[in-house]
Amino acid sequence: MNTTALAPQEVAQTCDVLVIGGGPAGTTVASRAAGNGLPRGVTGEVPPPALSHRRIAAPRQFAAVRELGVAKQIEALGMPKLAAEFVSPWHDHRQEFRFADAWNKALPSAYQVERSRFDFVLFNNARDKGVQVLEGCEVRSVDLVRSDGMAEVRARTEAGQSMTWHTRFVADASGRSTFLASKLQLKERSKDHNSVAIYAHFVGAERGQGTAEGNISLFWFDHGWFWYIPLRGGATSVGMVTWPYFVKTRGERSLSDFFRDGIVSCPPLAARLKHAHRVIDVTATGNFSYSSRRAHGRNYLLLGDAYAFVDPMFSSGVWLAMNSGDRGATTIDTCLRQSFRKSHRGLAGFRSNDAERTQRVFLVHSPHYPSDVARNVHVSK
Repeated sequence: MNTTALAPQEVAQTCDVLVIGGGPAGTTVASRAAGNGLPRGVTGEVPPPALSHRRIAAPRQFAAVRELGVAKQIEALGMPKLAAEFVSPWHDHRQEFRFADAWNKALPSAYQVERSRFDFVLFNNARDKGVQVLEGCEVRSVDLVRSDGMAEVRARTEAGQSMTWHTRFVADASGRSTFLASKLQLKERSKDHNSVAIYAHFVGAERGQGTAEGNISLFWFDHGWFWYIPLRGGATSVGMVTWPYFVKTRGERSLSDFFRDGIVSCPPLAARLKHAHRVIDVTATGNFSYSSRRAHGRNYLLLGDAYAFVDPMFSSGVWLAMNSGDRGATTIDTCLRQSFRKSHRGLAGFRSNDAERTQRVFLVHSPHYPSDVARNVHVSK
């Protein structure tokens, strides 16, 4: 990237760590960096706008929330869940996996939380820990190879004001925008994971009784699977995950009609929605998985979805984002405080530990079952 001279009225500000992105990865690395005693980092974008689907916090994800000190806030916002249930339209067996039966008995439950509220809690937590937050600010360019060793980040506010930062380290947590991976041409799409999610919220959907009210269900059907997520306040999120070949059969049908017909094709799901009515518009999004050829350079890291994205059944993306943010903060601390040799080892360690390796494992092994395989899946305890 080329370095551009600053405009006469523009004075570059300096910081040790600049974080691009206000989601779980960005707020985690910023909070951790501030907790490590580094001079205040900067998160360079606002949290994502409120979306109509919900973020699922699985037990392992909630452990990360607890470590950030916001567990009680998330508990107050979320719907408790104790188990996940798999339902097949091709036989009567329903397989339930209770979190309390997992190897780690310390994580018996988790919560489903509205994405915008979840991100807002983490965003404010970073601010409370001393992170300088820039809301409504979009990063436009990054120069990682300045002669003075600093990186230059240029941004623009919603009001049109230009801003320039000189920073010792850039943490890219820009999510699926993949800011640095795209700029550095590191991004590689997966040929095996290219599903589409179509979803909406319903009121009046059938739920479990007592402590089972918040448990999630996954329904197979001929062309993919559905999620079924009870939410606090009476709504239930229902989403169809399917493949491009099936979406092409939509024809002249509206998106809502196509979604409705998909539900009808899965009788166990249709039965639970028999007395329900939809309360938001049907929305579609592409779950096109990708990874990057590398996750770090001398003065930058790619965190969470900015490095790789995959949409597995249990929404592990939140944990992957927060885990990479936590590991990333430790790596950045090493790079900024230690010798060049130790810094190099720290970056190599980031590549070999959970932060990068785990995301590649999910990308390779996430579920992509054709219907003829899924209909014969039967797991017994």
